[in-house]
Amino acid sequence: MEVKDEAVFENVGQAVHVSFLIMAQEAKQDAPLRAALIKAMESVQLNGRQRCWLEQLRGASTGSINFGGLDGNEVRAQCALVLQAVKHRLPATEMWVLQAKYGQTDFEDVDGKRRYAFSVERIEAIRGLADWFRPMFPGLSPHAIDCMLGRLFANHKQLDITVRDLAKSFGASHMTYQRASTKMHGHVRELEQMAYSRLAPSFVADGVVEEFLQ
Repeated sequence: MEVKDEAVFENVGQAVHVSFLIMAQEAKQDAPLRAALIKAMESVQLNGRQRCWLEQLRGASTGSINFGGLDGNEVRAQCALVLQAVKHRLPATEMWVLQAKYGQTDFEDVDGKRRYAFSVERIEAIRGLADWFRPMFPGLSPHAIDCMLGRLFANHKQLDITVRDLAKSFGASHMTYQRASTKMHGHVRELEQMAYSRLAPSFVADGVVEEFLQ
């Protein structure tokens, strides 16, 4: 399948999302890495080159990952550069938002049941954001703000916390937490878009993405 030379990712958000997924996998494990790539690429719209990669990944059951000519280590190297940009080119608040949103969810199996939890990286990001948000919500418990952010970034049902849970644990009405959560969500979305805008020029120049898409 012949395709024109195109950027690796469609947009900044996709680059960051896929890079967090890939770097969460242990090096030298082709099968988990391939599965993570397929999962990430199936969830977004693909350009011609990316569709070619996806077809290659689906058909590759053995050997090295064939990602447009890159092996597994080279794919990880590209993704590592993306995450280095997240950590070193962004203000702390913007970096925390991306780490809290896309960081790894850990799990362990206990007595035949799987338990999920935020990774250390995501916990640190949420704590940083909680400190930043605290002056905006002086009437709320610091622990409540931590939990509200955990609720906002939960990507698994077992990590979710309802506003009624918050009201029961920390007092005040559930609508108080609903309104505060809405305000918090708006700020988080704004910080996320600011991060993408800040990363876009270098990502486009380096051929990581084609353009900045909201």
